[in-house]
Amino acid sequence: MEKIYELDCNTDHLVDIEYDIFHMPFENDVLTSAILFEGKKKLPDKFIFSGDFDSVGTFDYITNDLRIPIFSKRMIDLLTSLGEFEHELIPCEIFDFSIPHEKVFEDRSKWLFKSSVEINKDYFVLRPLGDFLEMDYEKSEYEMLTGFPGEIESITNLVIKEVEGGLPPLFRIKERSIAILVPESVKAELEAAGLKGLVFESEII
Repeated sequence: MEKIYELDCNTDHLVDIEYDIFHMPFENDVLTSAILFEGKKKLPDKFIFSGDFDSVGTFDYITNDLRIPIFSKRMIDLLTSLGEFEHELIPCEIFDFSIPHEKVFEDRSKWLFKSSVEINKDYFVLRPLGDFLEMDYEKSEYEMLTGFPGEIESITNLVIKEVEGGLPPLFRIKERSIAILVPESVKAELEAAGLKGLVFESEII
């Protein structure tokens, strides 16, 4: 059985700012991460961000203040070429945060851009869908949360029950529903492709 890793974004390059991109406000935006991973409620048709153009276009998994998975088209194309998995893609439009908003937007109430503004459209929010895969409790190595019966604190070696057709390139488990998980073979493909901004954690918390 392949080793499983949690896929996350690398923050080592962040020095003077907390994230690479910052969203333009919309209704219930504080609930975005919860809504995305819960998988039923509707999200915006697209997301508007301001961002550091030294990072935007360089990294394939990009940090953001909504704390949701935002991947480059190149990364999504590679993942989908490795196998099928249920997901939704929501486009992102990113402008350079060094430009004042009055020079960026024709109408800020609708976040309509002026025609002269450079916009990066190479990133997408990836919303994982579909059923959770089942954790094999007998074969996995994990720690229970003290004082909370039935709650897992951390998983140091995750083993998934056998899946017909093998593991998909990207999946989730109900024990850690906000974690994006990949098998070792997919980790190797992403690394071999030279994708940037990715971190693979062997301990799933």
